[in-house]
This record gives sequence, C-alpha cells and structure tokens, in this order.
Amino acid sequence: MKSHRSIRWMLIMWNMLLLAAVLITLLFLHYHLQRTSAINRIDATLQSTLIEVLPTVAPPDARRTGFQSRFDRPPPDHELPNLGPQNDEVSMLETETQQFLEQLPDDNLYLMAWDPEGRLTHHIGQTPEVQYTDYEQLTEDRMYIVRQGARELVTRHPTGALVVIGKPLDEVSRQLRNLRGYLILIGGGIFLLGFGGGRIMIGRALKPIREISRTAEEISAGAHSRRIELADAPKELESLAGTLNRSFDHLDAAIENQKRFSADASHELRTPIAVVLAQTQAGLKKVRTPAEYQLILEACLRAGTRMKSMADSLLDLTRIDGKEAPLNKTVQSLNNIVFQTVEDAAFLSDLHPVDFHSVETSLNADVDETRIQQILMNLIRNAILHNPDGCPIHVALTPRNGFAEITISDEGSGIPEDSLARIFERFYRADQSRSREQGGAGLGLSIVKSLVEAHGGKIDVHNDGGAVFTIRIPLA
Repeated sequence: MKSHRSIRWMLIMWNMLLLAAVLITLLFLHYHLQRTSAINRIDATLQSTLIEVLPTVAPPDARRTGFQSRFDRPPPDHELPNLGPQNDEVSMLETETQQFLEQLPDDNLYLMAWDPEGRLTHHIGQTPEVQYTDYEQLTEDRMYIVRQGARELVTRHPTGALVVIGKPLDEVSRQLRNLRGYLILIGGGIFLLGFGGGRIMIGRALKPIREISRTAEEISAGAHSRRIELADAPKELESLAGTLNRSFDHLDAAIENQKRFSADASHELRTPIAVVLAQTQAGLKKVRTPAEYQLILEACLRAGTRMKSMADSLLDLTRIDGKEAPLNKTVQSLNNIVFQTVEDAAFLSDLHPVDFHSVETSLNADVDETRIQQILMNLIRNAILHNPDGCPIHVALTPRNGFAEITISDEGSGIPEDSLARIFERFYRADQSRSREQGGAGLGLSIVKSLVEAHGGKIDVHNDGGAVFTIRIPLA
C-alpha cells in the first residue's frame, strides 16, 4: 500500500498541518507582541528623554522665555522652544545635556541637534555617522525611524532646528534573537510531541480496523469460525464489528449449509443411482424373461422418479432463493384458498380426517394461490405420513395483529425436541428410516419455509401434544 494512500498517514499529516499552522500563528503572534512591546518601551524612553533634554538644547533666549530648567513641565508640541546655538552658551548647553544623559538609567542613548542652517550644535553619545541632509526629507514634526541599527526620535522645531535622540537596537536585537531561538525550540518540541502522540493515538484508533482486516483475511483463508474481538474498540466501530460478525456468521452458516447440502445431495442421489446401476447390470448379465425385464425397468423407473423429484425440489429451492421464480401474487381471500386445499387434502388418506376452522370475516392477503396451496398441501401430507392411522389433522385460520395466522396441527406424538431447531434444514429428516421408505428427500419443509418467507411471512413449529406448524402471512 502506498504511504500517501494510507488512512493513518493521511490523518497524521492532516493533524500535523493543523498543529504546525496553529503553532506558527501563535509563536509568530507572541514574537510580534514581544518585539512591539520592546520597541514601544524604547519609544517611551526616547519620548520622555526628549522632553527632559529639549530645554537644554534650546537657545539661551528661548530658555529664558520658555522653561527655566529640565525639571520644569515641558511645553506643548506647538510651544516647543527655538533650537540653535547661541555663541558661548553652546558648550555649556552640551555639558548640561551630557550630564543629564549620563544620569539616565539607559547609558546607550545619543543626541544630535542641528540649527536651521544645518550646522551641528550638539553631538552627544555614540552617534551614528549621519548628516543633516539624511533628515531633510522628513516632513512631520515628530517621527520614529530606524536608521543604521538604531531607533531614533526625530523632532523638527517650528524654527527649523532639528533634534535627534536615539538608542541602538543591539540589545533588543539580541533579545529577539534569543526569543526566536526559544520559540523555535519550544515549537519544535511541541510539534514532535504532537507528532508522536498523534501517531500513537491514531494507531490505537485504527487498530480495530487492522483487526477487522486481519480477521477477514483469516476467514478468507479458511478459518470460518474466527470472529472480530473488539471489546475495547471505539463505539463507532462496535456497530460495524457487530454487523461484520453477523455477516461472518451468515457466511459460515452458508458455507456449512453448502457443505452439508453437497454431502446430503450426494448421499441422497447415491441410493437411486445405485439402484439403477445394480438393476441394469443384473439385466445385462444374462438373457431374462420379459417379466424379469419389466421388474428391472420398474425399479429403475422408481429410482429415476425419485431422482427427478429431488432435482425438481432442488431447482425449485434454487429459484426461490435466487428470486428467479417470481410469485404471481394477487389480493385474494385466504378463507377460500385454505378451504379448497383442505378439501383436496381429504382425498390423500381415508385414515386421517382433516378438518378446517376459520373466522367468518374474510381475510384478504396479497398471495400466490398456487404457492399457498403447495405450502398447505406439503404440511398436511407430512402430518399424514408421520402420524399413525386414525390421527386427525386440524387446520385453522385466524387474524392476529395484522397477519393471517394459519395453523396445521395433529394429535400425534410430536417432533423430537432435538429436531425442532433443524426441522426446516435441507435434507434433514427427524425420522430417517420412515422418510427413506416413503421416498422423502428432506426438502419439503425447506421449500415451505422459503415460500412463506417469499410472501413476507414467517413459519414456526412447536409441540403441543402433537406437532403444530404456524404460518403468518401479512394481511392486505
């Protein structure tokens, strides 16, 4: 079996794709949130630092008219002081700004400032190699940008002065690299754990299917008594296992019936064939009188008649089972059909009276009249053959729960209890010796059962003193 067509691998691959998609999404979101949080912290630091140092990089006149020290409340954005050098105060301002930056917890900050003419007025900290022209294209008053591996806050004052305060991203990049490594390790571990666990769970879930397949292969190889054992199987497979086991039971029964049928048919045919061969050989050994030849031919005729009867019965059963003998069903009164059959059966034996009891209401059913008569005649004939002279036979017709119930009973000794369960099996005879003397092949009751079921009905047998056969046919 190709791996890509395996149910197990398809389930594993689907689960792994889902797990990978979920892991990648969650880990990416976590990484993105951590990166955004780190950048936001840097931006907050840059913003708060700019507010503090902005007065120190303002021109002296702006400081006098603006805010007096870096500890005063900063002005709104539209009231930012003018920036730019003012002669001798530049070095003092740089010194003050440098001292302020050195007092901050973060010593990686740097600051640059240019006057409106583009002259560098402040250059504090480890500043990158940039020029005023690098920021000329910026149009907003305040912008956060990333340049040369650093995060910068660029402020353009209404006077034209430019202040840049920044922080290298080396530490953040290192932390994010470590975070990426941890996330990859965690994601890989979860993925491998999910793969292993999923493989085990899917394997356990598919184990009953493999058991079903293995059992089917064993049955196919000849172990017809094997059955699926799924006591610990999921509920979804319990019904399937039960259905398959019942199918295997039917298959086993059919195979056994076929074996028994073949053996019984061979056994039943052996006797008449042996009779024909023996009589023919005896007639050919020497010249015989016409009377002797007549006896031989009569014996062969009886044997041939028995074989023909058996062949006809087998053919009838085969056609009924294969639904190749369609019933000519019409809605008719069962009262009339049963009554007429009982009248005809009365001529079978003068020593076995047959009586009929029926309700006055007409019971109509969709039946094949000829087949119903065949069923009843077969059962009545069996009652006559298997009971002593003088034993009466009773036939009754009554309605019951939407069915027409026909019972054929006698007052004999009944059927042996160990034969009741097998009485409808083909070639089975409860009284072997008596059936052989009368030429029975043990197929009559099998035909009866098949015909009743072909009408959608059921037939049962039990003992109540004598044997009682009960036929139920659905009412129209």
